[in-house]
Amino acid sequence: MQQDILIIGVLFPAIPLMMINFGNRYTVLANLIRNLHDAVIRDGTSIVDAARFLKQIASLRHRLRLIGFIQTMSALGFMLALSAMIASYLDNMVLSSWLFFSSILLMMVAMIVFMREIQLGNTALDVHLSDLEDHQEWQHLLHPPKQKRRSRKTKATAKS
Repeated sequence: MQQDILIIGVLFPAIPLMMINFGNRYTVLANLIRNLHDAVIRDGTSIVDAARFLKQIASLRHRLRLIGFIQTMSALGFMLALSAMIASYLDNMVLSSWLFFSSILLMMVAMIVFMREIQLGNTALDVHLSDLEDHQEWQHLLHPPKQKRRSRKTKATAKS
């Protein structure tokens, strides 16, 4: 019995840490949505920007659903790990093993979906980088025109 509780206890601290990470992703995403909302309402949108904003809104909505699913799977995994510890404490090893196994499976599902959400976030950032590349107004700052070197004769003439 003691060994089974220890095995379950190894996974136990990792679950809340993962849930904190997922919660932070949710908070960042919520702030991004609020900022986008404020920008659209305050500044208004042009026809060109409207299409881009609609794509961003669809992506953010999808990512928000994924994070909600991830948090739900993590919470269920945490509850199953707790239940496995209780079952192990009560010497019901068969139930404890199945609960612990289910907890691990739920955490694996949460991590797989989390990887998908990360990919969607990277795709969204790539769109923003493409927008920056499309705006050429600042290109002259990165590549200033080269100045011609003056010859020694020109320098000597300029000094006198």
